[in-house]
Amino acid sequence: MKRAVPVIIAAAIAAAFTGCRTPTTRIDMHNDHGPQVAGLDYRDLQEAASATLQSLFASGRLDRKDGQAYVLTVGRVTNDTPQHFDTDTLTSYITEELMNSGKVMVTSAMAASAANRDEMVQAARSVRGDAEFNQATVAKTGQLVAPTHSLYGKIIQREVRMDNGDKQIEYYFQLRVTEIATGLQWWQKQYVIGKRADAKTPTW
Repeated sequence: MKRAVPVIIAAAIAAAFTGCRTPTTRIDMHNDHGPQVAGLDYRDLQEAASATLQSLFASGRLDRKDGQAYVLTVGRVTNDTPQHFDTDTLTSYITEELMNSGKVMVTSAMAASAANRDEMVQAARSVRGDAEFNQATVAKTGQLVAPTHSLYGKIIQREVRMDNGDKQIEYYFQLRVTEIATGLQWWQKQYVIGKRADAKTPTW
């Protein structure tokens, strides 16, 4: 019986800690009514991407008289916040919808980030003249399509102390498209998301 007491105590402690844990649940990504967070979450990125796309489509810039698609390369989108996330989580939303529109194609042969370049584009060309490969099936020279436009930008975080001691967090999504042939800025959009939280609430 003496040995049973520590076992019972240990079991009670384990049960107490287990009871305090938040159970794991699935998120309905299309209808998420969960509480807001001070940092950036997927809802914020989707919102910023949607607002950006609405601006670009409404500008009429993508409407070509010849019906051809523009060729877009993904330039550098800088995460200038203390939060650690890959900016591809934002640009992927944008490029997916642009391609779905039929008005834009995205090149994988040229991009600022290695993650947006397909290494096989160049690797497949490295076998030219290799007797092990049927040269009729190897990509010929002069077939790569150069981009007509480049998407780039920055995400900025600014925090302001409020009169009551809380903090206001402002996120600026600044996205631009450059026409590569002329170097002229072809389109731009700044979208701001603001949040208010306790001064001690972290954003990372």
